[in-house]
Amino acid sequence: MMTTIRIEPVSTEGVDLDSEAEILAKFIREETGYSGPLDPDMDMLEAGILDSFTIVSLAMFAQEQFGVEFEGEEIVRENLAHLSSLVALVRKKQTSGGSPA
Repeated sequence: MMTTIRIEPVSTEGVDLDSEAEILAKFIREETGYSGPLDPDMDMLEAGILDSFTIVSLAMFAQEQFGVEFEGEEIVRENLAHLSSLVALVRKKQTSGGSPA
């Protein structure tokens, strides 16, 4: 059985476009069906919201949505398991010119 990964941007209608965390949270909810609270500092792997597959989907989505490219060494639990750390990584890449060439 082959699984398809959706990486196209989700609709941001009704979402504060200045808030990367809200856009990422909306993606997580749509992908996982999770409807509980998403604290920015919650470990979403430990909480069972994300698994190894959905965390990769989240990283791919963040790159597409925000026009950045993560290096291999940046795709680690410390950067992806918490909304706050993923937003920090996205903002770092945006300010450092981490966009694809």
